Amino acid sequence: MKIHQIIATLGWLWVTTTANGVEIHDHISKEIDPRFPVPKIEIQIYKDAMDGVNVHVEVENYALGAPDSVATKTDLNEDGVLQGHAHVFVNAVKYSRLYGMDMHIPASALKKGINQIAVSLNSHNHENWTKNNHNIMSSVFFDLAKDPFILHSFTSQPLE
Repeated sequence: MKIHQIIATLGWLWVTTTANGVEIHDHISKEIDPRFPVPKIEIQIYKDAMDGVNVHVEVENYALGAPDSVATKTDLNEDGVLQGHAHVFVNAVKYSRLYGMDMHIPASALKKGINQIAVSLNSHNHENWTKNNHNIMSSVFFDLAKDPFILHSFTSQPLE
């Protein structure tokens, strides 16, 4: 079996065993109301010139940002789209919350060989946004020693 097939299989297993349950965040899930547009997410990672990787998150039908007193009381922003923040995982361990589109992950947070960065969308009450019981998330497997270094990527709701 080729390495990319192994990575794809491992990614699928990780997604299906963690994205459907609370293991990914230790938070409860919240199904998206069928009247609301489903958020879409994709992440890209880039080698940082000095250290580690930079992560860029693209979303549609979603307002990504810091909570305020109004945001924690309603699922929709003033434009009628879901709102919340993201959770970033490095090798299946929660690394950080994300309130914007970009972040840096230093090499000290990575291991030698294959790594995974996953980003999920969450309500401001930290509930995992789900559609049909699947978390809205995107994931990238990579190895900084390889060229190309990205081995596999996955998103539950791809951008159009």
